Amino acid sequence: MTNIRFKYILLLFSLVFPLFFVGQTNVDSLIKVADNKSTHDTIKIKLYGDISWELMASDIEKALLYANKELELSTKTNRKADIAQSESDIGNIYNRKSSYDTAIIHYNKALQLRKELKQEVKVAGVYVNIATVLMRQSKFKEALDINFKSLKIVEKLGDESKQAIILGNIGNLYYELEQNKSAELFFRKGLVIAKKTNNVVMQGNILVNLGGLKFEIAVVNDSLVNETELDSALIYYTEARTILEQTNSQYNLGVVYNNLGRIFAAKKDYTKALDFYKKGLEIRLALQDNFGIGLSYMTIGEIERLNKNYDKSIDYLKKAEQLFLPLKSSINLKQIYGKLAEAYQGKNDVTTCLKYYELYSDYKDSVYNEANVDKMAEMQTKYETEKKDLAIAKQQAELLANEAEKKRQQTFIFSLIGLVVLIVALAYFISSRNKIKAKARMDAEIASQKDLRSKAVIEAEEKERRRIAQDLHDGVGQILSAAKLNLSGLESKIKLENDEQTLLLKNALDLVNDSVKEVRAVSHNMMPNTLIKLGLASAVREFITKIGSVPNLKIDLQIVGLDDRLDNTVETVLYRVIQEVVSNIIKHANANQISMQLIKHDGELTVMIEDNGVGFDKKKIDSFEGIGLKNIISRVEFLNGNVDFDSTPGQGTTVVIEVPLV
Repeated sequence: MTNIRFKYILLLFSLVFPLFFVGQTNVDSLIKVADNKSTHDTIKIKLYGDISWELMASDIEKALLYANKELELSTKTNRKADIAQSESDIGNIYNRKSSYDTAIIHYNKALQLRKELKQEVKVAGVYVNIATVLMRQSKFKEALDINFKSLKIVEKLGDESKQAIILGNIGNLYYELEQNKSAELFFRKGLVIAKKTNNVVMQGNILVNLGGLKFEIAVVNDSLVNETELDSALIYYTEARTILEQTNSQYNLGVVYNNLGRIFAAKKDYTKALDFYKKGLEIRLALQDNFGIGLSYMTIGEIERLNKNYDKSIDYLKKAEQLFLPLKSSINLKQIYGKLAEAYQGKNDVTTCLKYYELYSDYKDSVYNEANVDKMAEMQTKYETEKKDLAIAKQQAELLANEAEKKRQQTFIFSLIGLVVLIVALAYFISSRNKIKAKARMDAEIASQKDLRSKAVIEAEEKERRRIAQDLHDGVGQILSAAKLNLSGLESKIKLENDEQTLLLKNALDLVNDSVKEVRAVSHNMMPNTLIKLGLASAVREFITKIGSVPNLKIDLQIVGLDDRLDNTVETVLYRVIQEVVSNIIKHANANQISMQLIKHDGELTVMIEDNGVGFDKKKIDSFEGIGLKNIISRVEFLNGNVDFDSTPGQGTTVVIEVPLV
């Protein structure tokens, strides 16, 4: 009765569901930092978004909670880019929950803001997310229109990786409408670009799509008509499965397992088919993917019908119906009703069979009327025509240029003087431009040399600190220790004649002992032994402990994610920067409270130091005579990082340092 087309959209740009479950420990650490009152709002917004993203695969409701926190704080601080990201994140969650109308509302809010901010690539991303929702609602015409809009944007930007994704999405739309030639055309285009950009996951997804096309040739009206094409489909699916299992792409593996089940169902190996269908269902249940769960129920129901387990078949098909009705997925409801009719026919229940066959016929007409296949073809033609129009316009421009050249030749004699003047002016312009370029190159070279000198000075300074510290500890320190031992030995061997001599010897021993302590202290300050042996986290803790004795000063320290050692140079330079910032606070800020946070996540280390001191006017930062702030800035730039000073007179100061670790 029906040839079920269970393939659905795999390729998503911007909306990419989490592919595996994230460690709870990492999420808990991020939550602890994000919920801390002393964490800066800018960092909180970013952390709320990261937490929401990581929870989406394991706790969708908690993910929504933190996405709403992200939106609330972004709105409070009036950061439009962050508000747009928050709306998009919330839209992704509702899309995962299959609450499509709510998802569209949030996507449209994100779209409006990103258009205002002229974030073209993110505008294209929102378009594709919206198209995904429309496709799942069987609104194929609208989905195709939006995908072509996003394709034009990424083609204009020259972003080939996203072109491959959108071409795959367009191919999926044509596939669902059984326009296999158009579908294959766009799949092939996407595969070429995916290989060119070495995107293995994208290659895996498109191989699934091409396998689906081969399957449609091999199986017609549930009958195997071309075993060679079916074997080709199996090769495509198997190759895709290998790629997706290696990359742990759980969401897309659910689709591959479903398609492998279809292959073995066509080969009448129903046991193996059912095994693959249930593997796909297990993944989709874990991801709470109602759309995919509905597809799995439909395929399992079909296998049970073929096994003549009609009651089981009807049970699975009705479960699928209950999932697809609120999703308004006409094309899938059409397939379900067709299979229900066949199942009831197997039970010899003619009345119920006719009821579902009538529903199947109604939905079949509805799908193809709504999709308006002719208009979709017009859209593709329009897209191709616009490209041709550009080529024609270029040719016309060339013709006009040739005609202008002929006229110029005809009037050459009369415009000779003007031409000479033009040549002179052009020569002057070229000369001036070359001078400007030369000056720009010279300025760039000077800046580069200055940067190199600055880095060399910092490196030399740290090497010299290390050398002097080593010399003090191993040289002067050892000599003084030996002198102390000799004096102590001499005390027991000589006879002191009076109290004055005893006092002199005692003073000498005390002076030597104080000198040993002073040398050790100086050596440690220049290069802390804890930093060398245990790393940045331990060195900072020791440093904070030592200055904890400063009267009327409370210091709060939080360190997250710094379980492993960093590069020696990064640790040394960051330790100096932290020393300099804290020293400036103690000397100048008149603060009684300091909050320090070191957070390592996503290949980046963020250091935030806040105080409740007197603060300063940010506008005057360049006019400060001291070298403290300049040292901080130059050292952070040495690590290719950036530093931000946020301060207002009378309201304390916040220093945020971000350093890449890759």
